[in-house]
Amino acid sequence: MVACCSLLALSSRAALFITNNTGCDVYVLIQAHDANHGTCLMQSNRFLVAAGTSQAYNNVTSLNTSPGWQNGPAVVAGSGWDSALFGGASLGGNLGPNCGGTTSITIVNGCGTSTVQADWTAIGANTLIDFN
Repeated sequence: MVACCSLLALSSRAALFITNNTGCDVYVLIQAHDANHGTCLMQSNRFLVAAGTSQAYNNVTSLNTSPGWQNGPAVVAGSGWDSALFGGASLGGNLGPNCGGTTSITIVNGCGTSTVQADWTAIGANTLIDFN
């Protein structure tokens, strides 16, 4: 059980997959870190994940150009995904000192009048964020 919980605390260093299975567009921000920035100190600019679509990012440096990082500098090698911000809540796998949230959130009226369930799942070294 301890080993299982330890896996949830690790940030993934490989791909990020975001799936939006809702009937509306969702806007998210991604938090990450690299060798030069502490956990959750890098925050992406807000970006759209259209209804019924998915997006994939090979690694954290994939966000350097688009949507880019609010903090300015690009992420370097040795980076990891930490959390996502959606609907005023934090969803993440790395619940370190600068990260909040949980691996599953429910946002009432997150899709118009519909409730949105968002889940963060680590699959090996990859991360899946799923909006339902």
